[in-house]
Amino acid sequence: MSAVIDPPEPEAPALPSIGVWWPMLETSLQLEILEHPTSPLRPVVVRRIFELCELVPRPVPRSGVRLGPNERAYLAGWVHAVDWI
Repeated sequence: MSAVIDPPEPEAPALPSIGVWWPMLETSLQLEILEHPTSPLRPVVVRRIFELCELVPRPVPRSGVRLGPNERAYLAGWVHAVDWI
């Protein structure tokens, strides 16, 4: 009996904890994310996040990087707390 194991799909680079980079992110990029929180982040935004966290940037897949449900919940709480929008 033999089994064929498919190679794993390349994973999107995991973003650092949103609590670290969100407060440091430029307002224009914050607004861009808040306008479309479920859309893939532009590669320039992902690179900026890695720069802010002093991490080596990884290639961004064509499908993009999206915020997860926990990150979107953080943003919802942040917007509510600062009454920003």
